[in-house]
Amino acid sequence: MKLMVAGCSFSAVSRTLPGTAWSERLAQQLGWDLTNLARQGCSNGGIRIQMDEIRRQRPDLAIIGPTFWDRMEIPADSAPYDWSRAPSTGENPQLEQHLQDRNRGNGYRREDGIRNVNYGHEPSNMICETIFTLAENYDHPYRQGRITKQAQNGVRHWIDSIYDNAWKKQQDEWIMREGMLMMFLDGIKFIVLPNLLWPFEQTNQSQWRDAFPAIIPDHYIMLDPQKSPQAVCGICPSYNEDPGYHSSPAGQQIIADNFYQHWICHFR
Repeated sequence: MKLMVAGCSFSAVSRTLPGTAWSERLAQQLGWDLTNLARQGCSNGGIRIQMDEIRRQRPDLAIIGPTFWDRMEIPADSAPYDWSRAPSTGENPQLEQHLQDRNRGNGYRREDGIRNVNYGHEPSNMICETIFTLAENYDHPYRQGRITKQAQNGVRHWIDSIYDNAWKKQQDEWIMREGMLMMFLDGIKFIVLPNLLWPFEQTNQSQWRDAFPAIIPDHYIMLDPQKSPQAVCGICPSYNEDPGYHSSPAGQQIIADNFYQHWICHFR
């Protein structure tokens, strides 16, 4: 049997402490194989691609951790338009042709599936990452190198003139909600962790249930805010260098135990 995981750092494994992440501990408790697609700093667009890979592989259980909405996807390579051309006019103008030209091969390709997401060990079609790491052009362990200065400037201009934080959150909610619905209709058992994309509001106790279509059963959603990986990481922080999953190994065991009990109570 197989467990699959999608998400960001709160769901990822550690490079420095292998075997200690909650997904690894949970797979061991279940006696199952594990495929963890989660990656530190991944965007919700990247996580949605991970979910499509889960739909392709059809595991016995999937755990999905949507992330914060302050992340984006950009092509890994640029394909600049020749702005010296005359302004685009008429039906199917030159700029439109340029934008629709799939032969440029510089971004998302549906047929490539999970290979669209940057994991750092091989070239990818896109970079799915936090906005600030791109705007500041930091080194990133899941990118093969820094982005170009032109791309960095483009991200900064986008932040200054185009980025709408509330609209980005809404788009990410739609992306995740549709992905969950498709997984459910495919007959895949899963648990979704809503707390990062839908921060818990004490005055709105039903917000997590209301975030997903009514057809998805309650036990497919981790509705207890105290059992989310983020909450456990707050109780059991990593006091030394962060191993990549934001808690101590003991905290990861608590998270694994919570999921194991949830599986036993609701899915077994």
